[in-house]
Amino acid sequence: MSEVITQGFLEHDIFQLHSSVIDWKGSGILFTAPSGTGKSTQAELWRKHEDVRIINGDKAMICKKDGSYRAYGSPYAGTSGIYTDLSVPIRAIVVLSQAPENRIERLGGAAAFRKLYRETTIPSWNQTFVEKISGILLDLMAHVPVYHLACRPDQEAVEVLKAELLK
Repeated sequence: MSEVITQGFLEHDIFQLHSSVIDWKGSGILFTAPSGTGKSTQAELWRKHEDVRIINGDKAMICKKDGSYRAYGSPYAGTSGIYTDLSVPIRAIVVLSQAPENRIERLGGAAAFRKLYRETTIPSWNQTFVEKISGILLDLMAHVPVYHLACRPDQEAVEVLKAELLK
């Protein structure tokens, strides 16, 4: 994404998060992680076991609207090829990592910030953009829970996250 486009988005508090987005019961779950970690795999597992709709396969647009954050599909679908023009209010952001067993923990503070910042599309050499996205991310974290899901690519990973979200 060009610096001019990024500036236009940030002027309206919109940014791109490297994430797969699903619509689960009318609210969004975003899976974020570096490429190859399993974002699309987790989205597909939720589609298979929970009958969700996948909104975007790789890079969602995030915006605060009417006091709450929403994820929007974008044409940036990555290798999944999945993109829509739909949006959904964000229920949770899930940072993924691969692991031999499924476990989840809520992240806060600096740990959550670092994980989310790393997956935003932002020209880090532009201090104005860095300050703007930092403020947006801090506000997002105040409104939306961020979790770390260490997981395998299986149905149990879906169940572990679902149990946490239903608490």
